[in-house]
Amino acid sequence: MSHSPHALAFNPSEWIKNPNNGTALTIKQEIQCYSLPYGGIGFASHVLTYYAVIMLSNKRSPLPPWKKNRWPTLDKILASVGLLVTIVVSVLTIVRCHARWQFIVMAVWKLDLSIALGCLTFHAATLVERREVVRRSAYSALNSVEDLNEGSRPTRTEGRTKSGARILWWLLLYVPGVIAGLVGLLSLVSREIKHNRQVLYITIAFGSVIFIAILLMLILDVAFLFGMSGFAILAAGFSGMGVLGAFYSDWILGAFAENLRGVPSSDNAALYWSYFIAKRLPGLSI
Repeated sequence: MSHSPHALAFNPSEWIKNPNNGTALTIKQEIQCYSLPYGGIGFASHVLTYYAVIMLSNKRSPLPPWKKNRWPTLDKILASVGLLVTIVVSVLTIVRCHARWQFIVMAVWKLDLSIALGCLTFHAATLVERREVVRRSAYSALNSVEDLNEGSRPTRTEGRTKSGARILWWLLLYVPGVIAGLVGLLSLVSREIKHNRQVLYITIAFGSVIFIAILLMLILDVAFLFGMSGFAILAAGFSGMGVLGAFYSDWILGAFAENLRGVPSSDNAALYWSYFIAKRLPGLSI
């Protein structure tokens, strides 16, 4: 990305204007409008996001993972602030990239994931509150003459375990974004792959991984005939494609910008890093 001589004096009204100015630009120039993480930084961001999802679905703190969440109010605040900031930055990116629909749908894709993560974190905090209520009730009962070893207690524990997995249903919000984002991304890839060798190599690498994943799904389909859940196989397959698609988009956008590390230009840095940090807030749940 190029660095404007006036970049340090950030002017929101100037920044929001589409950098194309009605002229035909290369993809490297056009991507200046895109202020969300990509490249190596975007890849790291997605890895941390998926790690947070796994930990929160087990009602555990991402930092440190061996402890269960105990502060649901703080978790809700972190989820709310993170969601607000990522929505604002995503919307600004969508407005600025209005001349290139592919960048718009990719920004919507990332926005979708932010909303799903925020809702998932908030829901996980609500479940932690309920668990704490049950725990306090159990301690109160220990001080009475009631016997806590009756059959209802294991049922409560089992119910809590199942409810933790239910927060993953929020990831369904991510499905429309994945589909729309991949359509936009592949549209640009088809245009650039003939003369950008990095795009070609990245596509071959991820295509190979996807081919192997499809083979594994076919093997699992055979296993389904022997009793495995077909829905579970389908859900796992689509989730894997969503994760790989996000990783693929990070490196492809880096190749478009000729900036595989994903370090932002100074005119995008404030919003870029604001988004990155806000996306990490759910990972600070404790």
